[in-house]
Amino acid sequence: MSLDAFLLPLFVFNMVLVLVDASVGYHLAPQFFRITGGDPESAGSGIRSIRRTLTLVVTLYMFFNCLSYFRQDSTMLVIVMLLVAADLGGQLYIRYRTRHQDNNHE
Repeated sequence: MSLDAFLLPLFVFNMVLVLVDASVGYHLAPQFFRITGGDPESAGSGIRSIRRTLTLVVTLYMFFNCLSYFRQDSTMLVIVMLLVAADLGGQLYIRYRTRHQDNNHE
């Protein structure tokens, strides 16, 4: 069975996955900034910088998602899905680690 039969569902799933990834990243930006050892005085600008970078990454994910769908390239859709899933998994892992470290310090 070919992946071409699942082209539209993969495309829609990728769009939802990218939106979830973006929302998780947006809300975790303060934790990402804290992990990098950012200066508390520059926290606002650092968090904005992380969120701008997130916007660029989400734009690239959506671009390649649309490109692969309109070219009817199911392999590229799966690759984009795996990249977004790995990114989302990494963000959730960082969230887990920071919460785990915060609980150990208390």
